[in-house]
Amino acid sequence: MVPRAHWKGFLKLSLVSCPVALYPAVAANERISFRQVNKQTGNRLRQQLVDVVTGEPVQAHNKGRGYEVGENQFLLVRDDELEAAEQEGRSTPYSSVPVETLQHSEQPGAANLEPRKRLFTNAPMKSPPRREEEPLAPAEPKTRPDPMPASAAPAAPAPTPIENNRTIEIDRFIPRAQVDARYLDTPYYVVPRDEVGEEAFAVIRDAMRAKDVVGMGRVVLARRERPIIVEPMGNGIRGITLRYSHEVRDEASYFAEIPNLTLPDEMLRVAQHIVETKMSDFDPAFLEDRYRAVLISKLKEKRAELPKKAVPTTPSAQNVISLMDVLKRSLAAERPVARTSPTKPAPRRVAGPSRGAPKRSTARARKTG
Repeated sequence: MVPRAHWKGFLKLSLVSCPVALYPAVAANERISFRQVNKQTGNRLRQQLVDVVTGEPVQAHNKGRGYEVGENQFLLVRDDELEAAEQEGRSTPYSSVPVETLQHSEQPGAANLEPRKRLFTNAPMKSPPRREEEPLAPAEPKTRPDPMPASAAPAAPAPTPIENNRTIEIDRFIPRAQVDARYLDTPYYVVPRDEVGEEAFAVIRDAMRAKDVVGMGRVVLARRERPIIVEPMGNGIRGITLRYSHEVRDEASYFAEIPNLTLPDEMLRVAQHIVETKMSDFDPAFLEDRYRAVLISKLKEKRAELPKKAVPTTPSAQNVISLMDVLKRSLAAERPVARTSPTKPAPRRVAGPSRGAPKRSTARARKTG
């Protein structure tokens, strides 16, 4: 069964747009999750918000957001301030200068400067360095220009503001090989929503396929603008949200201590021979979560050991009592009470003569005699 669409809107390229829907390409609900329970009773536990200083419980409506700048010292941020920052960030141009990255340090409120990392790798486009004393060669036509150094690179133009939260605006097209795999975040399937937009959808898809490029744009998911790339995939389009540059760590600090070793040729030949003997194609079968499979088997065994609950027996049709019959019998069992006049008391029936019984009238006695 096709899951519910995660996002619905329009895929727009210049003046061409088509209604599309984003479907998650990853089934997160297939993961096995556990709840916190009481070991003694087996009942589920409920967490409670508690003030760490006073120890008093806090109601949900008093919960807010704060950025930690010191020990038990936070900058309170309101929801309207976050919304204003979100709207301002959508229209702010990309910066080519180092950006400030807030990091926790010994001094509260300290901020360290960290240079912005490139979103796309330019390794396939690098040219060999040229010495200064070499004469400049005549200009020759180039199929791809040399990348400019980061210091001389012009500032990137401001992105076109997103019309609304329901539009994927494709800003530019880039070679897929230039996208660093570290920036790939969450995959989606982009599908046309109706027959009217299928032609425009196919035009955008086939144009990217013919040029062997992917489109880069922005989409608003969960009230947050995210960069996204779209690329052809069969008859559809695959979309992958990208991580921001500040979310990816620089590899230089990790690889700086690795020495450059000169390996013997014989050792390299043996290693290359082992690699060749194990060459194969990519097979998703090797991505099976064997831990999950074993865990499901164990859980089924535990479930079979649980005591069976008593199944309520279904009463037979002969024992079914009609509510109308019960009401009729109840009505018949109740003796009707005669209504009495407010001025004349109702005569009381006497079972037989008694000492205290009143005498009958003379007229009635003569008539009966």
